[in-house]
Amino acid sequence: MSERNKLISRTLHLIHRVRAKDTTGRWAYYFIYVLEPKEQLFLEAIKSKRMFDLEKYGKVLASNYGHEPTERVKTFLMVEYGLKV
Repeated sequence: MSERNKLISRTLHLIHRVRAKDTTGRWAYYFIYVLEPKEQLFLEAIKSKRMFDLEKYGKVLASNYGHEPTERVKTFLMVEYGLKV
């Protein structure tokens, strides 16, 4: 496991799950790692229900189209970060 992934695995509470439409209008499911200094701003952006760039607030760790995470995404998150979805 890389040093970055070890850090993320120690701070799993900073990974947010977001289901939203992407810029093409398709439903997608995202797992985004948001550092604490930006977390409140991120939560406010989510509540606003306006379009915004996830990468402005953190790093998208995994995503897929649809309303739920796929098995591939679940496996990836478990292997890379120890996150059970």
